[in-house]
Amino acid sequence: MLNSTLLFICVFLSFIFTGYMENIFIVLSTLIFYKQIILDRDYKYMAYGLIIAFIGVNIITVSAFRNHIKIKDISPLEEQEETVVLLVSEGESKNYNLKERVTETYFEKGIKSYLTVMKDLYDYKMYYEDLGSSSYKEDAEYIASNLREKLGSNYKVVNSYLYSYPYFENSISDIISKGYKNIIICPMFMTEGEDFNIFTKRYENLNLSTYNLNQVEILDTFYKSNNLALLYKDEILKTIASKNKDIGVLLIGFQNENNIEQDILFREKIRDYILQDEKNSYIQIKLPLLENNKKDIIKCGEELLEYGIDGLYIVLPTSIIDSISTKNLVNSILSELDMGNTKFYYIDTNEKYDLIVDEIFDRISLLSKIGG
Repeated sequence: MLNSTLLFICVFLSFIFTGYMENIFIVLSTLIFYKQIILDRDYKYMAYGLIIAFIGVNIITVSAFRNHIKIKDISPLEEQEETVVLLVSEGESKNYNLKERVTETYFEKGIKSYLTVMKDLYDYKMYYEDLGSSSYKEDAEYIASNLREKLGSNYKVVNSYLYSYPYFENSISDIISKGYKNIIICPMFMTEGEDFNIFTKRYENLNLSTYNLNQVEILDTFYKSNNLALLYKDEILKTIASKNKDIGVLLIGFQNENNIEQDILFREKIRDYILQDEKNSYIQIKLPLLENNKKDIIKCGEELLEYGIDGLYIVLPTSIIDSISTKNLVNSILSELDMGNTKFYYIDTNEKYDLIVDEIFDRISLLSKIGG
């Protein structure tokens, strides 16, 4: 049974590691397989080995590889006059990072991660292999850089992340230790969904009331933003204006990640703006959710194809910064829907980040007026 267990341990570890570590486990599993199956023809304990290895690898991976976020003792320096604007988003490393992805799975799934982490890591590994690298932090820094420019020297803008370095808690600790007493926290989430709830729980665990801060404000999420909805409406209509054909639009939401009611409200707002501005009855709009391996999305797309549309436009308006899993979703939808003579397009407005900067700036300006 030991050899069977070792065989599956090596196979499973090759699923979640990359580079030379992946190659080592592939070689080891091949050697063990050759000896046990080809030479010895020993199948007796294969099922037991599979179960033990599956449970063991999942448990050990979460226990040994997740990042334990520790807050160092804070000894504030001389008080700083500037207000810190802390942008908090999911975060994602440029290249596949096993520890960060284990940490994300643990925060999102809790005790369930001890059974699912191996599959989750393998999925992420495949996303990176398919798409190469993630531009998440580059996009986050673009927002922060432009916001710094708009806010001026009285504000310090810092990026922090829930599932990647620098972690939210470490950023807060660093800010307080440097003597900043005024903090505005901006959760970079469209709705008060799963990630927002994780952020809220981790924020409450910090117990910032013990640090004698002058001001700690948390801005709202973005699902109420009329300007953002109008931006998507304008981008969609601008993209399809020259086509003059039967058009289908999929406004895709995130059921598992977002607050479902807020997600639907925002997408309905975009749909209503489109229908108010565009009297062309040849535009068909569906609002599918990302659930059950994209089946809802594929079904809605196929329903639109039955209308005989000439073009199908896919929009993911309820994601602030697109992660590598979101981009993989788009690619997989396009590949599964690609049939006949219908053309498929993905719309993601290039102006979204600039408008988000304006939204944050307006909210901070309003806070300053109220406070002043």
